[in-house]
Amino acid sequence: MDANVIGVRSIFDGSAASQERTALEHCAFAAEQCLYLNFYKLREQPFSITPDPDFLYLSQTHKSVLDRVLFGIQSGYGFILITGEVGTGKTTLCRSILNILKEKVNTAYLINPSVSGRELIASILDDLGIEYTEKATKKDLLNCLNNYLLSQSNRKTTIIVDDAQTLPVETLEDIRLLSNLETSKSKLLQIVLVGQTELLEILSRKELRQLNQRIAIRCKLEHLTIDETSQYIDNRLSVAGNRGQVCFRKDAIRIIHRASRGIPRLVNLICDYSLLAGYVKQRTIITRAEVNDALRELNLSVPVVREFNIPVYVWLGASTLILAAAIFARFLTK
Repeated sequence: MDANVIGVRSIFDGSAASQERTALEHCAFAAEQCLYLNFYKLREQPFSITPDPDFLYLSQTHKSVLDRVLFGIQSGYGFILITGEVGTGKTTLCRSILNILKEKVNTAYLINPSVSGRELIASILDDLGIEYTEKATKKDLLNCLNNYLLSQSNRKTTIIVDDAQTLPVETLEDIRLLSNLETSKSKLLQIVLVGQTELLEILSRKELRQLNQRIAIRCKLEHLTIDETSQYIDNRLSVAGNRGQVCFRKDAIRIIHRASRGIPRLVNLICDYSLLAGYVKQRTIITRAEVNDALRELNLSVPVVREFNIPVYVWLGASTLILAAAIFARFLTK
């Protein structure tokens, strides 16, 4: 037996060493070793949790959000808001938007925005390639940004702020002030705020009402439906090089959807571990058995679907009533 298979089997056998690893450490271990790629004849890991726009699957909600954001940027709206639960694909969507815009729009992408207002503006200038002195004040930085925007009259500039729920209130207010950079005809800057659902609560605060009122487009990423979960899995496998050599059975996909609640990041984790379990068993068809192995390793549970067992006497009583009603109706028609 392949030495790698023997090594991975210890993960699923619950050895003392494997019990000490967290689920994410296991995922990183599998990614680093690429243990199952050759077995499944795949070019790359299909279910990496690293946001990769090449793997973007446009579910109904993702396509709707993408279309609305691109429309807002093209139309010159000042503020656009994208919210969604953890793992719903916000960062992947952001990187896809950046890829689409890069030929026509100047962009700045901020991924660690929990900074002061001055640091935020400096980060924007850095991303746009604008030079400034180290001793520049916040006012100086704003002037640099304004001069740059005026020089780019034939090209839009868009700033995407990811994880915006981590921004201090004072920094959010500084972001609002950026929207004041405009001409008499149009906004010089479009700002896309992206964050978890708690960002909505933050924006509803009284001190941020001016910013909240300026948001022209509001989008929310929803969970995948069961059909979309199936298509999502197929899409990622296809991008990774699958041409039918590996597949997930329908019963496996139903469990994955229920356990993940249609959250793409959780779907990735479960599928990655399911493929690892299939590799251990040397199986190319992933069934509910491999998915259950993955769920146990990830310490995830499947929501129980309650089945209501209706007693026989209830069925008999209902049937008797229906029959009596039919006889009575026939009697009335005579």
